[in-house]
Amino acid sequence: MPATLDELLRELAARHGDRVAVAGADSRLSFAQLDAAAEAWARRLAPLEAAHVGLLAANGPEWLAAAFGVWRSGATLVPLSTFATPRELGEILAHADVEVLLAQRRMRSHDFEAALAAMPAPPRLRRTIFLDQVGEVGGSGGASAAQGAPPAAPRPESIACILYTSGTTGTPKGVMLSHRAILATVLPTASLTGLGESDLLLSTLPLFWVAGLVIRALPTLATGCGLLLPESFTAEGVVDLLGRERVTGIHLRPPQVGALLSHPRFEPRLLAEVRRGGGRVDWFEPHFDLERVRLITGYGMTETSGYVTALDWRDPPAVRRVGLGRPLPGVEIRIVAADGRPVEAGASGEIRVRGPGLFSGYYRQPPGTGLDEQGFLRTGDLGRVDADGTFHFDGRSKDLLRVKGINVSPVEVETVLGAHPGVEAVYVVGLPEGGQEQTVVALVVGGPQPPSEGELRARAQESLSHYKRPSRYLFIERGDVALGATSKPQRGALAALAARHLEET
Repeated sequence: MPATLDELLRELAARHGDRVAVAGADSRLSFAQLDAAAEAWARRLAPLEAAHVGLLAANGPEWLAAAFGVWRSGATLVPLSTFATPRELGEILAHADVEVLLAQRRMRSHDFEAALAAMPAPPRLRRTIFLDQVGEVGGSGGASAAQGAPPAAPRPESIACILYTSGTTGTPKGVMLSHRAILATVLPTASLTGLGESDLLLSTLPLFWVAGLVIRALPTLATGCGLLLPESFTAEGVVDLLGRERVTGIHLRPPQVGALLSHPRFEPRLLAEVRRGGGRVDWFEPHFDLERVRLITGYGMTETSGYVTALDWRDPPAVRRVGLGRPLPGVEIRIVAADGRPVEAGASGEIRVRGPGLFSGYYRQPPGTGLDEQGFLRTGDLGRVDADGTFHFDGRSKDLLRVKGINVSPVEVETVLGAHPGVEAVYVVGLPEGGQEQTVVALVVGGPQPPSEGELRARAQESLSHYKRPSRYLFIERGDVALGATSKPQRGALAALAARHLEET
């Protein structure tokens, strides 16, 4: 059993050699080539002695080669969102104490080189290496000529990643995940997928998220299955890939499934070979036969290194339609009432989790933040466990919105819009309230010189990733805002107010 992510790659290269590990639109790497590219990156990074290495790049073979190189060098990887604005990038680079940044110059309409040049220099950043400066990945030389002494091997307890996730305070939190914790979920997840050496799985989940990296990419590689990674999602691009490659596995985000199935060039035959993957089969109805196609999904989060419960591809359709599987090995789930006491079996309550995949803390926050007295993570989510031990999810954390499959902090959006001098107050809600997929709506109380909607949209476009930007702006009066006993605005009442306004317009 590998004890670090570096050991995992070495074992996969020895076992699968020349088989394709990861492919993009224009390049592909075998397991052996991925290992060679990681070695070259590690030898280049080791002399720089950087503790934290950022990675800003699109999905593809180059991303994974650089990531494994960072891990082999003994450093901590800080994946950066390609959705982030310059403001967001600068904040994370500074907060994470990134010393060396590996970056792609451009990605479609994003000019990362220009964005990095325009932002204030993060205090600890001393070197930026653009991916095209190191030659082609793979081949005999990997990322560059393998120079320098061999790097020191990482330890199982070393922090492999700091992943930034939206927090309810509006400030992204740096979640520290060790090699041991990641492998504690990667390896069991791999065993549940039903994938094997003859498969090729297409995934559009970004590698800078725990879902893309720890739930999807690493478990897929661990099975010996090839991983097909489009640089970014377009329905047109996925249709082309499905027509060109023999794809037997697929994992798309829910809105992407709808975009694919409604594309004018989509044909059911494009999914004829698919039998495994991630998500729910019913997203693809009527194109998937429930007996033939066995997708898995589960419940988890960044702080748990991905899944804490997951379905098994062998579960019958009836089970896969209603539940989210059983706990992974070593995982403990407690369902508690508001006072922290356990609820009766089958009853709904707050989900608390403890297990081998639990994070090592939030970067720059006190140890134990987010945990209860017994070391269980307070998720804030609602769920239940039935008599058969199957986990059911009943609701999201009350303060986070869910937009296009992504957590969005309303406080962060409020902070950006509220900085406009013409705004007295702003409240951000998601509609439908409590829905699994929501639309961001901003309720704005204007000052003496209130802003126009256009001004607020421009501010959001400049400072917020696209999925965080409100789609509707509603201008309200201060007296419209319902306050609770502690004079805090009541988000439920605000959501109802927004829904009424939209119905009237």
